[in-house]
Amino acid sequence: MRNFIRETKNKCLIYDGSKGYMLQKAGMKGGECPELWNADHSDEVREIYAMYRDAGSDVIQTNTFQGNRLVLEKYSLGDRVYELNHKAAVLAREVMGTKGYVAASIGPTGQLMEPSGELTFQMAYDVFKEQVQAVVDGDVDIINFETFTDLSELRAALLAAKDITDIPIICNIAFEFNGKTLMGTSPYIAGVVLKSLGADMIGANCSFGPEHMIKVIQEMSQAGGIYLCAKPNAGLPEVIDGQVVYSQSIKEFAQFAGEFAKYGVKLIGGCCGTTPEYIKALKSALAGTEITTANAETIQLITSGVKVMNVEQLGRDNTSRVNAADDSELRSILEQGNYDEIDDVALEIASGGYDAVYINVDCADCDESALMNVINRIQWYVKEPFVIETANPAALDKALRVYRGKAGVVVDGNGSGNITELLEVARKYGSTVIRKNQI
Repeated sequence: MRNFIRETKNKCLIYDGSKGYMLQKAGMKGGECPELWNADHSDEVREIYAMYRDAGSDVIQTNTFQGNRLVLEKYSLGDRVYELNHKAAVLAREVMGTKGYVAASIGPTGQLMEPSGELTFQMAYDVFKEQVQAVVDGDVDIINFETFTDLSELRAALLAAKDITDIPIICNIAFEFNGKTLMGTSPYIAGVVLKSLGADMIGANCSFGPEHMIKVIQEMSQAGGIYLCAKPNAGLPEVIDGQVVYSQSIKEFAQFAGEFAKYGVKLIGGCCGTTPEYIKALKSALAGTEITTANAETIQLITSGVKVMNVEQLGRDNTSRVNAADDSELRSILEQGNYDEIDDVALEIASGGYDAVYINVDCADCDESALMNVINRIQWYVKEPFVIETANPAALDKALRVYRGKAGVVVDGNGSGNITELLEVARKYGSTVIRKNQI
């Protein structure tokens, strides 16, 4: 059996191009559900897969980008999630056989995560888990999450996939022209967080043309020790006679292949506006190009000399530790869930110029969701890394599921009877473990 990760160690593989554009050329009308074509027009979908295979794609994606329940319900197809995703995977496997790889294309839900929207972590996790199960049953080789703009939603998707399968997982993000995601995450931070969570390959797709995406990939490569993927659009879109047109020529698109290879890209293809002709030219341009090995690990958590903001038990004193067990006012806040006051504390932290935020909200009568709720509120105001201490593994698990960054987890080897469980939770979410005497 071929091994995708092993094969990309010393060379760059070719991805495919746009499915939506090809489906439109095959007759799909505006407003139609692309995933429904897997069942109603399976011959056309199979033919598109074959066109990309014949153009030189080592990896083709399934026609499942919008295949999650929340999107399919908009087409009144919520009861066909498994069928449409599984069918797409089966068709792709028939085309690629054992001579190429099949990647399941999975996009975002289209809804905002709380508190900006109503999508909770658990809702997102369940939605992605359902879709991933269907494509895994259809015999895909790779899970490819793509075009995500919110790192917190992508975290939910990645964790859901890891709970189902051990096949490789790619996480591709869409960036704005300011070099960050719609929610404000930089390529470097995305790389660090996704690598720590166990993504096998990370990268960027859609967004814009290759000349702009190179800058994103360059910054992402600085996270070190990761395999990268790039799927740019065929230039910038223009509206001509009411139709969206991507005007970058095939030659111009393909000439950037070597530039991506300089930064350790191991999988390269096209997104919006690209066709099998683009992929064929890309493969030709990449032939003979020297592939750079991804940068060695360069990330190191520095725990000494860091100015740490102490908000243990959400104490109002910025420099002292306050124990919720001895603070009736604070205990009441945590027990009643009066998180408006937590917002006030977060605003104070955000203007304090701190390097990190230390959080410990353990108290005898607090719900195990208290830590999660506190972190979820503070992180909307504070971008500095969190250092978290708790003796409750279940509380830590809930908190790290919603935390968007790479946290440091404090472990007290002398005082915690749950040290093994705490270490396991920290490992699961890629957190750095800090011994208590280092704080």
